[in-house]
Amino acid sequence: MPEFYQDLEYPDPPEDRPYVVINMITTIDGKIITGERGEPVHDLGSKVDHEGMRRIQNSVDAVLIGAANQRTTARLWYPAEKTRVVVTRSGDVLYPSRFFDDAPHKAIVFCTEASKLPELPEATRVFKLGKDDVDWAEGLALLRELGVGVLLVEGGSEVNAQLFDLEIPDELFLTLAPKIKLGAETPTYADGKALPRERVQNYRLIENHVVGDELFMRYRRIR
Repeated sequence: MPEFYQDLEYPDPPEDRPYVVINMITTIDGKIITGERGEPVHDLGSKVDHEGMRRIQNSVDAVLIGAANQRTTARLWYPAEKTRVVVTRSGDVLYPSRFFDDAPHKAIVFCTEASKLPELPEATRVFKLGKDDVDWAEGLALLRELGVGVLLVEGGSEVNAQLFDLEIPDELFLTLAPKIKLGAETPTYADGKALPRERVQNYRLIENHVVGDELFMRYRRIR
């Protein structure tokens, strides 16, 4: 198993939101799936990558994931003590699932006034943050009030893009898998609307590790 990511430390969070980090794995050409949209991607990374992912999860206070990823990862689970957040505009989250059933009191849903959720465990906390779109500022402020100092975001590409557009992410973890997928419509680390040249964001490489043919990188935002 890898020797890296064992004792991760982060700067203090802002007062109004958690310190936000994103972790994703991509192919050499930047894609985050190996099959079609909605299919599992467990074959994208190695056992080393999966162990690294767990170590990153263990280093934070809460994990956030988009509903599309939550729906398509039936085996998704987090340690019982870990706060987990799913974000959905429509309300289409996967239930029954371990995401909710393993620790209902640790599960949070960020949705909108228009969301139509399935019947979830009574202990699950649901926050409606906006009429048609989730208000990220309100949601992140809420997590900070709940004691979340460091928040890990695990995609998907549209969730990541929304956060980048708001200039929220503080750090990025990226595993580069030695694979090529191709596809103009294939999702990447972050999709969404392109930033104009003057808004291109810069990051500094603060860690990098090579294990076999995989490359593990950690970047911190230059602000």
